[in-house]
Amino acid sequence: MKYFVVFQNQTFKDEKEKSILWAPKFDSSGGKPKFHWTNMTKCEVGDVVFSVVRNEIVSRGIVKQRAVTANNPFDNELWINEGWKVELEYNFTINNIKVKDHIDLIKDLLPDKYAPFNPITGRGNQGYLYTIPNQLGHLLDDLIIDVTQDYDVKSVFEVDEDAEELIQGVYEEAGIKEGEVMLVEEDPPSISNKPKTKVTKVHGRKVDYLKKAERDQKQGIKAERLVLEYEKQCLKDQGRDDLAKQVKWVAKEADGYGYDILSYDLEGNEKYIEVKSTSLGKNAPFDVSANEVETSKKYKGQYWVYRVYHIEDKQPRFFMSQGNIAVEFDLEPSAFKAYLKNS
Repeated sequence: MKYFVVFQNQTFKDEKEKSILWAPKFDSSGGKPKFHWTNMTKCEVGDVVFSVVRNEIVSRGIVKQRAVTANNPFDNELWINEGWKVELEYNFTINNIKVKDHIDLIKDLLPDKYAPFNPITGRGNQGYLYTIPNQLGHLLDDLIIDVTQDYDVKSVFEVDEDAEELIQGVYEEAGIKEGEVMLVEEDPPSISNKPKTKVTKVHGRKVDYLKKAERDQKQGIKAERLVLEYEKQCLKDQGRDDLAKQVKWVAKEADGYGYDILSYDLEGNEKYIEVKSTSLGKNAPFDVSANEVETSKKYKGQYWVYRVYHIEDKQPRFFMSQGNIAVEFDLEPSAFKAYLKNS
């Protein structure tokens, strides 16, 4: 997996609406393309692209298709007609990251040649698409807070044929084979990701909620399936095939179980696992239902949260938290249920 930075001051609106990146193959006089245009051909499926607009990181995109030849898709005459097009899934941040505010952390990670940012001012250098070192990509990931909400998917117990077909479709759309993607466990963040100051922002971006719900549901299905297989494999590796056969993907019934995966430790004690997924990094906050909080209080040390992040990448990662959610995390109310008052 590689990381890129793209500067989209003039083209961001059009490119995000079309879910693409586009760069010309020739300059205005028909000459050779700039190096930052030819970087389009380096994009591979699963690579990460940070969108920068007016010196702020506004999105962490995932490459969905390699570069293909395509005519200028914009309603302008800024560029010659023939160019490269890359399909990109945009994932928007809730707090835009001002690069210049973090340049002291970033500057030592910038490449000596073709750096996207000025190491002194933090301003973007002239150009379109830049490759960046993985270490810098990981740092930018840690600065981003995810805006997308996790979709609660607990629709299967013993997976039936319809559910299996849906799950298989998710994998086929992602271009991966069964068992090809494995989770990588990491340590939880060492410091709190809770903002020191509460900031309320109004975003004018129009959201296709049906499309968003479908995307979030697919991410949730993929994450839960990966955790299911991870738990089974861990038990098999420790010689507990008997317990691996009992691991279940539980359903949402009645008021809901309050967890997604029923697994076991090596002694045969039950583990109640709630899976939370995101396409962004480990520092992104996530939504928790009142039922999940109460369930974690009930089961205490048997309750686990598996936070799966970079779910769209080729190698998703996760960390675990054990115990009462209200103790292990800072909870902040983000929604209320309203009832009519007596007149």
